Amino acid sequence: MTARATFKDKQPLKTLARASQSCAKQSLVYGACIGKSYQEVHKDMCAAEFQAFKDCVQKAVGRKW
Repeated sequence: MTARATFKDKQPLKTLARASQSCAKQSLVYGACIGKSYQEVHKDMCAAEFQAFKDCVQKAVGRKW
């Protein structure tokens, strides 16, 4: 089941939550990357992992922001 958002989406947070559920693998990889050095977080620390998660969620929602 893919969540499809439209510009008239009445429940955008629910749509985003459903979309991100389908990206569990990418979410875990990104979380693990941040978790390795969470006390020394810096900009772009896990940029590639975040981008993969972001791309997955955007694909699941059905649009690019």
